[in-house]
Amino acid sequence: MTFYPLSALMTSDRPDTALVAIVRGEPKDFGEFRRDVIATVHKIKARRALKVVLATNDSYAYCVGLLAALHSGCRVTVPPNAQAGTLGDYVSRENPLLTDQGPEKIRNQIEIGGRIDVDFDFAVLTPERAFLDFYTSGSTGTPKRIPKRLSQIENEITVLQQTWAETLQGAPALGTVSHQHIFGLYFKALWPLSAGRAFYAETFEIWEELLAVAPPASCFVSSPAHLSRIPPFDPLTPGTGPCMIFSAGGPLSNAAALDAARLFGPLPMEIFGSTETGGVAHRQQQTPATPFTPLAGMETRSDEAGLLSVKSNYTDDEDWAETNDIAQWFEDGRFLLTGRSDQFVKIEGKRVSLVQVEKYLGQSELVQEAAVIVLEDDRGSLAAVVELTPPGWQEHEIQGAFRLNRHLREILHDHLEHAAMPRRWRFVTKLPVNAQGKRDRTALHDLFD
Repeated sequence: MTFYPLSALMTSDRPDTALVAIVRGEPKDFGEFRRDVIATVHKIKARRALKVVLATNDSYAYCVGLLAALHSGCRVTVPPNAQAGTLGDYVSRENPLLTDQGPEKIRNQIEIGGRIDVDFDFAVLTPERAFLDFYTSGSTGTPKRIPKRLSQIENEITVLQQTWAETLQGAPALGTVSHQHIFGLYFKALWPLSAGRAFYAETFEIWEELLAVAPPASCFVSSPAHLSRIPPFDPLTPGTGPCMIFSAGGPLSNAAALDAARLFGPLPMEIFGSTETGGVAHRQQQTPATPFTPLAGMETRSDEAGLLSVKSNYTDDEDWAETNDIAQWFEDGRFLLTGRSDQFVKIEGKRVSLVQVEKYLGQSELVQEAAVIVLEDDRGSLAAVVELTPPGWQEHEIQGAFRLNRHLREILHDHLEHAAMPRRWRFVTKLPVNAQGKRDRTALHDLFD
């Protein structure tokens, strides 16, 4: 299937019979996709909208809505999630919600798709004049606007295609991550759409449901949170599993990477990047010391403190973008991430690495995963949220929470100074994560209110 940039897709010669997506078990071909885009364009134009908020339940509707909005000349707002409370902060009469099935509480909606007898004369879009505004949840909980031109999105998707087209061939995409997040949007929807690979429209929260419908040699788009919680089952028979697994959104542990390879076949391909920078580099983690290789066209550098900066034709204004990541460099240009500048805090005048505290807690057989945060109190105290293993819950039942946290503090004392000891503890069955599989910082803090 021919690869087309999104700006030229609707004017391309892609056949109407080409499969675009599987929506709740039903195939959607390009002819139907085109009709859905046309119907949505006419609805947007009838509202005379100049900008829209785009939030949908499934990825097929999202792609329809995105192309309809861009061909209607709209600027597109991409909120951090599709929750009714979040959407209420963005939707207005002048900025209506473009959706497949929006919450009834939200007014000013335009429904995606439908049937209409009127045609539409598509023209190739000008990528430099088509805009999307992404909003991330932000480390402070306040959404941060990150504008992107369609040209930046197309440039990045083109790099992905050039890098992995040969491996993927026509592999259909299935994801455990939401299309409302830039990684899920690109890897399980927009890239397959441009490349002519089918994608499954739903977000699979449960691995068993994904595996029940996944064809052989498909492409899994997942996250460290999901890959570290694969339920116990027999490894897939060779030839029936995916041809590739992509992971992004945070660090993937070596144990989770190797376990995924044992069960599914391929070792996950980790993508390092952010909404601001786009995809920066990739690796398949044979060992924790496996370095990242920058993607084609991506320039990288660091300052004296090792702080990583990147530049490409899909970073903002093609200028250097500074990250919060600290890197160790190799002579061949590859790098290993060694920490984050925002993960170091001052406690009692001492410099404490939150990642280091989490690492030592995670070495206990009682701990599945730990998150360490700084509370917003007068002392700036450290607090630990610990997801226990089954043996950990047994100890919790025998000893109680107080004695268990004293035991874990003793483990930390073997490695860290007193300032790095969490003062408050919470034990949970699962660390809270958001729709993108990232730790929910607000929910972590709420545990201590």
